[in-house]
Amino acid sequence: KQWYQRRVAITAGDLNQVSEVPVMMYAEYCHDRLGKMVVRGAKHGQKKPTVDEISHAMQLPFKKSMFGATLEEVMELQRDTHPNHYLPWVMTLLGDKVIEFGGYKTEGIFRVPGDIDRVGTLKVSIDNGDYVHSFPTSDAPVCASLLKEWLRELYDPVIIPDSYQKCLDNCDNAKYCSAIIQELPDINRLVVTYVIKFLQGFIKDDIISKTKMTSDNLAMVFAPNLLRCPSNDLQVAMDNSKWEMTFVRTLINHMDTSYMEGIV
Repeated sequence: KQWYQRRVAITAGDLNQVSEVPVMMYAEYCHDRLGKMVVRGAKHGQKKPTVDEISHAMQLPFKKSMFGATLEEVMELQRDTHPNHYLPWVMTLLGDKVIEFGGYKTEGIFRVPGDIDRVGTLKVSIDNGDYVHSFPTSDAPVCASLLKEWLRELYDPVIIPDSYQKCLDNCDNAKYCSAIIQELPDINRLVVTYVIKFLQGFIKDDIISKTKMTSDNLAMVFAPNLLRCPSNDLQVAMDNSKWEMTFVRTLINHMDTSYMEGIV
């Protein structure tokens, strides 16, 4: 890491003399992105990026994105456009679109990924604001995949590291699990509660009969997007995954989310 940082500094120092090439800005951005990749691992389903995705990526060092930011940064980014929102609009937009496009009757929703090219196109469209004029998809799995990606790419996990072990230690205690969520910072608490309330809409018997997605299935899919194991030991992460899933399943089955009614 130290060698890499030295090389970045030396190379950027040589080239930064050319004012038209903001090398240091690109270098700092790439260094930050690499650091995030070390923590989160590689994205699933990697493929050759489209021209739109490349163009979008080239602008990211200069333009803040709704993806890969902290929750506080996301709320700051939307302060002017959505001043009365208590929740990240990108999250609620994608959740609404999952339902609007038939998520309640889509078999394997959240488990079966959407087309990766369409997910990338939707991501660029949302970040650039193009979706306002023409939403680029009507496919529920595409919106579901991007919703999971948005949660997974948050700079910090939505359930903060200080609460991680408590979640595992009390994963089957419904009362304590709910109490842990209430102790989170306000924006984290609201985001987690929104996600759980959203998922609770999928565990009605008539919907499960169509989607084949029980609370167990939903918990398995969403646990890695809400919790992030702090250990770099792969075995520890694998061992913890079953307790992470149990924690999220307990929330889906038992958490009172009624106070979120009407909150956007």
